[in-house]
Amino acid sequence: MKNISKLIFTLTILLFILSANTFSQIQEINVLIPFGPSIIPFAPLMSSNNQVDIKFNFIIWRTIDELAIKVKDGNFDILISPFVTLVNLQNKGIIKARHLATFNWASFYLVTNKNKKDFVGENIYIAQKGSTQDIIFSIYLQEKNLKDKVHIYYSTPQEITTLFIAKKINYALLPEPYVSMCLSEGGSIILDIQRVYRDFNKAHLPITSIGINEKIRKDLVIKIDRIFRDNFKKLHDNPDPFIEKASSILKIDKNIINLSFKRHSFRYQGNSAKKDLLTFLNFILEKTPQVIDNKLPNEEFFKI
Repeated sequence: MKNISKLIFTLTILLFILSANTFSQIQEINVLIPFGPSIIPFAPLMSSNNQVDIKFNFIIWRTIDELAIKVKDGNFDILISPFVTLVNLQNKGIIKARHLATFNWASFYLVTNKNKKDFVGENIYIAQKGSTQDIIFSIYLQEKNLKDKVHIYYSTPQEITTLFIAKKINYALLPEPYVSMCLSEGGSIILDIQRVYRDFNKAHLPITSIGINEKIRKDLVIKIDRIFRDNFKKLHDNPDPFIEKASSILKIDKNIINLSFKRHSFRYQGNSAKKDLLTFLNFILEKTPQVIDNKLPNEEFFKI
């Protein structure tokens, strides 16, 4: 009887230890996210991670060159980036990822502090060379025979916005919420890049996407997708906490971020986005193929 009691006691302890280990096993997910508007819908997850068994480690990147270094050895689980960048990195073999979702469909506008809308002969400052806005605007200039009639310069959105507000530059092609910062200081929008793209293709412009490392288990992918979908539902139901936390991370007044919502289009779409994504990729392949390494991604890229 004594031996049986000892056996039961031992088994109880073992079960307790196993249970404790099970509950303490938290899956850490490294998320690469660009510094800018993409932070807005993820700000609460970045500020406080209250998931039961997943911990998201958000790592901010600021330039495409910095991103390329960070993903070089495959040390990422999730990559948030311009859709065109995600495809280019995949096509070049720099990453092995699949498209999980696209969530930003509007962000880019050309603003001026002059009283004229014509920018022929003017200096135009664009946030990030090779960005989606840069690519679409370049195609627009080419199609309108304006390529040689403007002078293009590149810098960060923060620097361009500072120069614009100081009236040291007159034309800036920027993403939100920097557009709203310029508008609050007397600027006006003279070109909507989303509308430019729609005039070409009658389709929505895919701006920012989520790629997921192909080594991630299927069950974990489904769980992450569910968390993100729920997160975007909360954003649409009540954006205030997102604005508050994004304001703290981006160091931008929350009133400006609130204004930027009028021109953002945050819609989380997985497979339902495929038609718009392929329309965009075929357009890029026709107009500027080198941007995506002269090819479309294979079908596996879209299978989650």
